[in-house]
Amino acid sequence: MKDNVINIAAFLGQNLKSRIVVRDFYDNILSQNTSYVVLDFKDVVFATRSFMDEFYNVFLCNNIVEINLINLSPELEKMLNTVKDTQHKPAKTAIKVFPDSELKFSSISQVNKYLEKLSFT
Repeated sequence: MKDNVINIAAFLGQNLKSRIVVRDFYDNILSQNTSYVVLDFKDVVFATRSFMDEFYNVFLCNNIVEINLINLSPELEKMLNTVKDTQHKPAKTAIKVFPDSELKFSSISQVNKYLEKLSFT
């Protein structure tokens, strides 16, 4: 993560679709022990609303890492603003304290939301 600038397309691809990818990416950033990061959306072509919703809640509503977004296309910026406008209150998200260890939740409903996102195959 040279100079704390991360090319999103290089890490996650040009088409952003998964909520789970957001959490994994956030955990990766937390493991770098940095307090500031720039996320560059230069080569991102598409993002689903669910991806942007999770991105907003995990990255932009956190108090751990300061995030600066650059090179958002007008479409991605519109999607992010739409998600932001629909948020009633920022929910406290599950935060992984250490990779592959314990999760902390502030309510039973957050536990249920987390469990609903898990894939059982």
